[in-house]
Amino acid sequence: MMVEFVEINEENYEAVLKLKVTDEQNQAKFIAPNVRSIADAYLYRKAGDVFPYAVQDGETVVGFVLLDEDEEEKELMIWRMMVDKDHQGKGYGRAIVEKVMKQFEADSRFDVLIADYVKGNDVMGKLLESLGFEYGEFDEENNEYVMKYKS
Repeated sequence: MMVEFVEINEENYEAVLKLKVTDEQNQAKFIAPNVRSIADAYLYRKAGDVFPYAVQDGETVVGFVLLDEDEEEKELMIWRMMVDKDHQGKGYGRAIVEKVMKQFEADSRFDVLIADYVKGNDVMGKLLESLGFEYGEFDEENNEYVMKYKS
């Protein structure tokens, strides 16, 4: 499996909007809807530091990732990430995080890679931990664990 990050465009935005998580994940509010993430990226477009991508395996859109670059703090953040319910359990989540890790390690502008996840989303926590992320603070306001990776 080879995942590719493709900028949101006319050809793929509808597929990104149709991506869904499982009913359990949706009810637990583990991730904001992709339309919200695309709107957030639009709001921050002038700063040029938020990047929404369709995650594709060949021609198939299997997920979505929103990256946030903070050059002042020297941080790259996986702001949001999701894999469509029909493609979960196939290694796409790991492949997405590993691809971001490679980008991070190749980019000297950043000292730390951050990812967070909503309390209760233990699958994401275990994935990040297995890839070398370490627990940072717990964000009470957003009910999220913040994890950090340094190369």
